[in-house]
Amino acid sequence: MKTKKTPKRQSGPLERYTQVLEAIAGSVDGLTGREIEAVLDLPKTTVNRLVNALESSDLVSSSGRGGQYKLGWRLRRILESDTSWIVGASKRRLKALAEQTGETCFVARLSGSSVHSVVMESPDASAGVYVAPGHVLPPHATASGKVLTAMQHPRLRQAMLDTELRKLTDRTISDRQDLERELAKIRKQGYAIENGEHIQGLYTLACPVLSLPETPPIYALGLTGPAERVRPRAVPEFLERLKSTAAEIANSFMPGAYIAGRWWAP
Repeated sequence: MKTKKTPKRQSGPLERYTQVLEAIAGSVDGLTGREIEAVLDLPKTTVNRLVNALESSDLVSSSGRGGQYKLGWRLRRILESDTSWIVGASKRRLKALAEQTGETCFVARLSGSSVHSVVMESPDASAGVYVAPGHVLPPHATASGKVLTAMQHPRLRQAMLDTELRKLTDRTISDRQDLERELAKIRKQGYAIENGEHIQGLYTLACPVLSLPETPPIYALGLTGPAERVRPRAVPEFLERLKSTAAEIANSFMPGAYIAGRWWAP
């Protein structure tokens, strides 16, 4: 019986770069050049060459007086797209928020030009069906869809709105100019409200999960329930709780999430 051989780790430039990234990802506070030299047993000139190349491509960044290196925004963006971290970081917090508010709470994700729910917690199973994981959330008719659409770069925003703006209820915004005005308002205030625009009788509030500074968000945190129950409390009571929980989820994002098959979140 033949046994499957474990592939040997290749040596070479790419492997060296990967080792540097793995070392940096494994430290919450980052690593200095000297620490990278010690961890990888590499000479100073080699480490300088590697980190300079990675930094020039925004795969690592240096900060702090000690010159610690951390993962850069481009690599963080790639890692952020893996929903494993958001599910792990948000499940407990969503449950707590649902228990505090008595309403269904969920996280939605932008994927390409569409938005869908990835994780939810609900005290009321009947309400949660509309945001169950995998459920598509129209970018023009849902709070999470609108907030993610509003905060993208103009080119992606246009692509998201180039789809048919179907009239789902009598409250759905289907006029392009009206929707553009709504999105401009959302960008200014930092959150979105949906009042029966997707599902008649539901009221939803959503804000972005800003896990990467100065980068358009791909996740949004939402709260939804019957309009007659949620609407009177939505702003400011629910909004403050929503923003606080979104900040907690964002702060839990450790940009090495599953590098080398290991969970690096603090």
